[in-house]
Amino acid sequence: MHEPARIEVPSVDGVVLAVHDYGGSGKPVLFVHGTGMCSRMWEPILDRLPADRLRFLTVDLRGHGLTITPSGTAFQDHRMIADLTAVIDHFDIVDGFAVGHSMGGGAAILSGIERPRAFQRVWAYEPILMAPGTLRADSDFLDGIRRRRSLFPDLQAVYDRYSSRYPLDELHPDCLWAYLRYGFREVAEGFELLCLPSNEALAFEQFEQGGFGRLADVPMPALVASGGAEPDYPPALSAPMVASALSGAEHELWPDSKHFGPFSLLDQAARSILRWFTAEDGPQLRGGAPR
Repeated sequence: MHEPARIEVPSVDGVVLAVHDYGGSGKPVLFVHGTGMCSRMWEPILDRLPADRLRFLTVDLRGHGLTITPSGTAFQDHRMIADLTAVIDHFDIVDGFAVGHSMGGGAAILSGIERPRAFQRVWAYEPILMAPGTLRADSDFLDGIRRRRSLFPDLQAVYDRYSSRYPLDELHPDCLWAYLRYGFREVAEGFELLCLPSNEALAFEQFEQGGFGRLADVPMPALVASGGAEPDYPPALSAPMVASALSGAEHELWPDSKHFGPFSLLDQAARSILRWFTAEDGPQLRGGAPR
């Protein structure tokens, strides 16, 4: 994957979004990351998609990656949606596609209510759209996020820690290294997380504001994928119900995957995205036909 152009897009609340534009003349596809992550960790999946038929855009949401986020910024779902609509409007996206993971999947789906002509279809893995009866983040979980270690002496130390600990031990090495390269910044003491633990905790606490109840208003079809290895994990538990609440949606189960399934099974993620966005005779995976 070649180095993308970085474009600054103003959003609400004084936020200035970092959007990474990989070029191309095909239909635009907007890729949206999950809580605590960064947009360029999608690149190993982009490498497996047909750049000659699709134009890839990735966006760092507020509080994440290289996006400029004033202190005191809020993270409710309507603000994340405002970030996506700012990108949609800036690039004049019409009849494109969206791909999202976790919080990014929820925001991508809900953005269709605000911009109904932007996306023909959306692909979302375990979107954060909690069905009634599923758990939300509790205080112990949020306290753990706030205590997350944010400074390391070097990136190898980060890799060694994350690759051996749940939940990031699920990540394919290419995606983990992409997260380390683009989700950290070099400082005098070593390497520091760009998404501060305080912001990550706020996003977990504030994002889900009843989005499940708005799914009937989403105008475009969506594929909602989820992992089967942790069936009681709330986003996985909600995924079939999210698909049922949407019009023209499909649920796809990945039996052996957990919450970071797309960033573990890269070829499977690319195949699934292509199947949903293209006809059977549409573009192929780079390097040959889908397996």
